[in-house]
Amino acid sequence: MGKVKHLNPVLSSSNKKMIETQKRKVRSDKLHDIKVPVDESVDMVLRKESRRYWNGSKTAFGTEILLFGLTQVLVYPDVNYTDQPYTVHCKVDHDTYQKIGDYADVWKCSIRKAAHRIFVEAYKKKQLGGVTDGEI
Repeated sequence: MGKVKHLNPVLSSSNKKMIETQKRKVRSDKLHDIKVPVDESVDMVLRKESRRYWNGSKTAFGTEILLFGLTQVLVYPDVNYTDQPYTVHCKVDHDTYQKIGDYADVWKCSIRKAAHRIFVEAYKKKQLGGVTDGEI
C-alpha cells in the first residue's frame, strides 16, 4: 500500500512547509500623530492661516506652531485642559515626541496634555488672528 495519493497534492499536510512570519521593520522616518484640542475660534484662525501660507494643510501649520513652541518658548504656564470638538493634528518625529514625553513626565500628565500646553503658549506667542489672552 505505500503512498497515499491525494486529489489535490497542494493541500496535503505532509508537503506543506512551515511559513515563518517575519517581523516588519519600522520606518526610521515614522511620524507620531498628536491631536491637540482647540476651540472654535482658534480652529477658524488656523484654517485661515493654513490656507494662506501652507496651501490648506492645517496639520502642517499646527505642527509648525508646536515646533515653534518647543524651540522658541522656554516657559509654559499651566493651562486649563478641556476636551474640545475641534482638534489640530501635529505630526512630529520620534525625537520631538520623546521631548514632549519628557515634559509630560515632569508635569505628570499625558503627552496630549503636554502638547496642548506647549501649543497654547506657542499660539499666544505667535499672536495669530489677534488673540492674545483668550482661552484655547
